[in-house]
Amino acid sequence: MTRLRSLGGWLSTYRWAMTSTLFAVSLALPGLHLVDGDAVFGWRLLLTAWYGILILELAWLANPIFLAGVILLLRGYDRAAGVMGISAFAVGLLSLRSRIWIANHTHIEDLGAGFFVWMAAFAVMGLAILAAPAKSGPRTEMDAS
Repeated sequence: MTRLRSLGGWLSTYRWAMTSTLFAVSLALPGLHLVDGDAVFGWRLLLTAWYGILILELAWLANPIFLAGVILLLRGYDRAAGVMGISAFAVGLLSLRSRIWIANHTHIEDLGAGFFVWMAAFAVMGLAILAAPAKSGPRTEMDAS
């Protein structure tokens, strides 16, 4: 139990930096590879994959869930942010069943490194639950001491 608390304290200190860095790095990496040899980078997926909602490819919705988690994390609602991270991770897993890149109707050959870094950002946010204090609500200055 002491190790778990130690991990929670470490996450409490660095979770914002880790989560935001992982998400930013995922935008610079190929998120998927198409059968024609092209790679689609994370930034392009972020900007255009919302089209997938029209054909019930819902994995892109992990991004607004993640954004809600970031806002909650910054406001001190660690448990709620953790729930959002876990939710974003679960929704992001829907990418595993995607077969066609909707922007140009090309078949997806494989997921790229950006996908795995993107998912890691959600997992780190989900681990914020370990850092959450027993009470619910935002952190206060007294919590920091």
